[in-house]
Amino acid sequence: MNGSTSDRRHELSDFLRTRRAKVVPSDVGLANGARRRTPGLRREEVALLANIGTTWYTRLEQGLPINVSADVLASISRALRLTTEERRHLYLLAGLPLTVAPQHEEQVSELVLRVLDALEPSPAYVRGRRWDVLAYNRSADALADFSSQTGLGRNIVWRLFRDEKSQCRYGDLQCIMRRCVANFRTVAAKYPEDPAFAELIGDLRANSPEFKQLWAEHDVLGSTEGLKHFLHPDLGEFILDYTGFEIPGDGDMRMVVMTAEPGSETEHKLRKLAPALMMP
Repeated sequence: MNGSTSDRRHELSDFLRTRRAKVVPSDVGLANGARRRTPGLRREEVALLANIGTTWYTRLEQGLPINVSADVLASISRALRLTTEERRHLYLLAGLPLTVAPQHEEQVSELVLRVLDALEPSPAYVRGRRWDVLAYNRSADALADFSSQTGLGRNIVWRLFRDEKSQCRYGDLQCIMRRCVANFRTVAAKYPEDPAFAELIGDLRANSPEFKQLWAEHDVLGSTEGLKHFLHPDLGEFILDYTGFEIPGDGDMRMVVMTAEPGSETEHKLRKLAPALMMP
């Protein structure tokens, strides 16, 4: 695809048609029927399930130049039983940003937990869509003291702006605060209907002047790499590179891994964070 509007409409047309063909009618409450000549759903059935007009949906699938809203795309996504990645692709082809419906629960798989342990002595943790710390390895806990907190105390943004003990563990606090708010705003924009985001943002705006000021500046930042500067109470300064990796599935879970420059003083200090983990 060369990026032109006509090519994108053609790609959208093919995508809708192939997804429609993959849906088993009985899976969406429709009779399979012996008279079906093609697999999957008919166009009028997709329109019925999505509660939109058949003519309108037909024009969309034919790649004709019509306007489409995010609400309509969400209805079509549900009708076609699209996965998260398929929904993202559909919105991209239609030229609209994807807003993701909130999940009630985020779970970290056993495989991801094993990866966290295997990354020792590099500190690593899993961050949920609202930047709650969902899982971490022992080095990350020794560095950031996650295990001493519960509830909002496990939220990275809240810790940074509301918890003085956590603030003491960061060097260059003002720079980290600014970058954190810009990154967090980028994610929060995907969840305008999620009350958990509204509650957290409301609490921070009401109780943290620093957050309130930075939030009002409307900076956004999508970088998943950078530098973290920690101040450990016993081992002193840690200067670590970090990068974030998307965890497959719904939502915005990320694994954040921190590493030290080879041969640096920080690399030697990392091996002292959780010495019981080291092989003899």
